[in-house]
Amino acid sequence: MNPQIKLVIVDMDGTILDPEQPVAVSVGVQKAIAQAQAAGVPVTIATGRPLDYVCQTLARYNLGITTPVVTTQGAVIGDPVTGAVVDELDMPLEAARSTAAWADAHDEVVMFYFLQPDGSSLYVQNQEKWTPEIYNIWFSDQRELHPQLAPLFAADDARTPLKFIIANNTPPQDEDITPSLQALFERWLHISRTHPSLVEGTAQGVDKGAGVRRLLKILDMDPAHVMAIGDNDNDIPMFREVGFPVAMGHSADHVKAAAKWVAPDIHHDGVAVALKRWVLGNQAP
Repeated sequence: MNPQIKLVIVDMDGTILDPEQPVAVSVGVQKAIAQAQAAGVPVTIATGRPLDYVCQTLARYNLGITTPVVTTQGAVIGDPVTGAVVDELDMPLEAARSTAAWADAHDEVVMFYFLQPDGSSLYVQNQEKWTPEIYNIWFSDQRELHPQLAPLFAADDARTPLKFIIANNTPPQDEDITPSLQALFERWLHISRTHPSLVEGTAQGVDKGAGVRRLLKILDMDPAHVMAIGDNDNDIPMFREVGFPVAMGHSADHVKAAAKWVAPDIHHDGVAVALKRWVLGNQAP
């Protein structure tokens, strides 16, 4: 075991999780996570996915992760076993109203994520351009369709969302809307591309990096002893908060440039390779 690494934080989609595969978390990755934790190095998650999805996925693959997880692009820190919310940062109401007005005026698929009192997620979406089954796989089958989103936030005491997501924006066939959204909403929101087809927004100052920073404070963990593994733009803020950032092999060049090491891609069990090399010291078969 490498004594310098005392905690490993991994992204989900594109890093350990491929929801389009029959076994979304490979057996090799499952085994490597178990070996790292058995060696005394906790593994946890930092993802754009909501807390309830994370809890369900970790339980489904019996990953044995008990350290608090960073979810919803850093907006929520939660207990992966009980689903209890440890920390939560919503979008400001004014930002939600402006984003909804923009959505109502543009032909984009926009979804707001709300955290329910019981820790479950409510997904409110304006339209579908893929088949419903694709949205069910990528997001949830517990979705509400509201062609107009502005009425959700009309009341002074309206519930505020954790984040919004824009789907079906896939450069280069589509113009990348990320820069224009950043210019429109920069005073309220942090906006980043999280997937080749997805752009997401959270409250200003909320991203995976800020979430990881809050988590490490909760755990009283020195960032120098933390390894983080990810594959997309939204992982770069997380990379800046840890001592040993690792990019997946299929990451864009600028994501790789932000890392200290590049692992193989998800289809070659990059996370398992990284854990064996840097945490287990190549001791694991």
